[in-house]
Amino acid sequence: METWEYVLKKFLNEIHLRDDLVGVLVCGSYVTGNPSKHSDLDVHLILADTVEYRERGNRRIDGLLIEYFANPPKQIRQYFKEDYQSIDPMSHTQFATGRILQDATGVVAKLKEEAEEMLKQKYNDVTIPLSPIHAYAIWDKLDDLQDAYEIHREDFDFIFYTNLDFLLSTYMKLIKHPYNTKTICGKITNENVRRKYLLEELPDKQVSELIHQCITSRDQKMRLDAYQSLTKIILDLMGGFDIETFTFRSDCQMDADV
Repeated sequence: METWEYVLKKFLNEIHLRDDLVGVLVCGSYVTGNPSKHSDLDVHLILADTVEYRERGNRRIDGLLIEYFANPPKQIRQYFKEDYQSIDPMSHTQFATGRILQDATGVVAKLKEEAEEMLKQKYNDVTIPLSPIHAYAIWDKLDDLQDAYEIHREDFDFIFYTNLDFLLSTYMKLIKHPYNTKTICGKITNENVRRKYLLEELPDKQVSELIHQCITSRDQKMRLDAYQSLTKIILDLMGGFDIETFTFRSDCQMDADV
């Protein structure tokens, strides 16, 4: 296989968007390190701000799969804004860690600076409200999981990991940390993963250990015990929860013609 730089050059020479292209930024494992045989080459094609379209696609050239994202700067800034409000650093991280290959107008360097500044804010001004219904759902999922374990349901593992995903996403929202299932284990145990994706360690060592046990233990009872401990910690962070006194009132929602 040719080097990725050579393959990317061939791609850029062939791409049908050349007339609208003002900049190119390459990101992902080929830039940050340790690509695997399944890694593709991620390329942002920055278009002139006057265009009114966006496009993404894939091309395989000399055995290397290239995934490209073509957007004008105004659209990229919209992605930055939406991702920031969702505590999702994906677009910011791609630009912050990416390598600029072309920048005819200087806009790619500007976008890179904006992404870096947004990452530094650490979502301190973002609020994601979680209602009492969300706390009830956390309790209910633990109750269902305990029942599945006690009656030896054959789909216990499926239920466990589905519920764990919900539980972890809730915790990450509460502490304003990004959550990505592909990096969660490495985020806890691997400094290289944290550096590659610009992540920080979780603030609570006990929580980190419980999450790691939930993900890696082969013993169902050990995983269930860790899940139960995590549930208590998260519900306490939400202000506590008592199923025997739970009440939630909200307005009715009806169609206008009812």
